[in-house]
Amino acid sequence: MKKQVVALIVAGALALLAVGALVVYAKGAQDRALEGTETIDVLVAKEDIAVKTPVAELADKVAVTKVPKSVALDGAISSLDKFDGQVTSVALVTGDQLSAGKLATPDDVKGAVAVPDGLQELAISIAGERFVGGLPKTGDKVGVFSSFTLSDGTKLTGNPINQLLVLKVDNGIAGSEDAAGTIVTLAVTNKQAKQIIHTREFGAIWMTLQNDKTNTDDDATITYEDVTP
Repeated sequence: MKKQVVALIVAGALALLAVGALVVYAKGAQDRALEGTETIDVLVAKEDIAVKTPVAELADKVAVTKVPKSVALDGAISSLDKFDGQVTSVALVTGDQLSAGKLATPDDVKGAVAVPDGLQELAISIAGERFVGGLPKTGDKVGVFSSFTLSDGTKLTGNPINQLLVLKVDNGIAGSEDAAGTIVTLAVTNKQAKQIIHTREFGAIWMTLQNDKTNTDDDATITYEDVTP
């Protein structure tokens, strides 16, 4: 019996050593992957974080992580010291970077928005430079711009949709060269969903932040001839 107990203790100790070695190896592999790359410290979500979470409750939910400077979000932060009294202005998922644009005073953060009757939700990933920095919040309105290259080489850009309701915005995932961009969830009609998906699959898409007074009367599709002097 004593031999069995000793064997169990030894097995447990070996298991702990193996886990420790694995952690050390993983940390070393990450450091080697970043070797020679310019990095900065950024706060990254360790778990999903709901919108309107107070900064005072974020300490245990985020961790400082080194990420390549090339994938760091604009306004990325490494400390919460200057944001006392603020809350998250968007929902965060595990791995999301925290930036100044994702924090705001409680009164400035809009609550959840329901999908209007007759519409449906559509979530698409937009590269950071093709969106307005993740700054739009739930309840804001955006316009969609689409660009295509035809089989004869003609390049077209149009503005097929305006005043789309933003239901949710999730921002870029840190940690690699192919880090994800902004994911925006919109309330759309069936036709609008097809237009956006078609553009996302076969062309290039940009989004603009709009308001109730945004002038969208110029709906003509343009080519390079309308751009070059």
